[in-house]
Amino acid sequence: MSRKILVALVALMALPIAGASYEAIASVRDAQNLRAPGELIDVGGYRLHLNCTGEGVPTVVLDAGLGGGSLDWTLVQPELSRTTHTCSFDRAGMGWSDPGRAPRSPEHIADELAVLLDRADIDGPYVLVAHSLAAKNARLFAMRHPEDVVGMVFVDARHEYVDEQTTASEQQAFLAALDGQSFRYGVVRRLGVVRLFGDQLAGVPSMTAQARLQMALIATEPEALVEMAEEGQERSASDDLLRNAPSLGELPLVAIAAGPNMSEPRWAEGQRRLAALSASGRLVVAQGSSHAVEWDDPELVIATVREVIAAARSR
Repeated sequence: MSRKILVALVALMALPIAGASYEAIASVRDAQNLRAPGELIDVGGYRLHLNCTGEGVPTVVLDAGLGGGSLDWTLVQPELSRTTHTCSFDRAGMGWSDPGRAPRSPEHIADELAVLLDRADIDGPYVLVAHSLAAKNARLFAMRHPEDVVGMVFVDARHEYVDEQTTASEQQAFLAALDGQSFRYGVVRRLGVVRLFGDQLAGVPSMTAQARLQMALIATEPEALVEMAEEGQERSASDDLLRNAPSLGELPLVAIAAGPNMSEPRWAEGQRRLAALSASGRLVVAQGSSHAVEWDDPELVIATVREVIAAARSR
């Protein structure tokens, strides 16, 4: 074996060790420097992170989609808090929140949110804004606390109709992809790759590089990867409750759909059904936006939430 090849092999073997060492040292620094922007509230043996800004009624509650957390609303929350009280939170295991209790079903998460708001003395009325799978959490919260919810905005959200139309093989493929993603994220995090390139792996250019890096680091924490997998496994566990939920009446409600996703018939029908949950509901399409409408078209999300707030205030 030539000396050059030997040097190359040694270098290749050293890189993962160096990356892992770098990650271990930097993670200790994170615990000191990356402080939660909000409060950590005990919800019964573990704490959830709640970040509230602004003043006014109603309180807007922001819930991110699968694998996301409070930082997903970086482009939305500051603008909404100019005119009303606005709170984002991290579900158990995500962001700055402690790991929670199983099962990680929408029903359980909705109940956790109720405890969080109660323990934090954040009284209603609420306008619930939920992205993707989190819409199920919001709907179950509204079902249990109808007197406190005065409006809802769904951001390219999942409806149980989509679950009904999902075949067993598609579900298995989804779970396998979720496991694979968690494994890959875990590897690149342990090797320090996320820390080096995280600002290119998460968010959008309109966010600061620091915010994008922080999002990538938080999303690839071991607890977050476990939570994401468990929420994905339980995504249809509360569907029977949702199918039998009472009518939302005339509740101000808007479903925002990502334009490209409307070409998928099942998803498009789910969006129409979400809008039809209220007699006052309507569907808005974010043309050209990816599934993360709150990143690609935050102005539309902000304007829509403000529209629902105005409708709630006028009732």
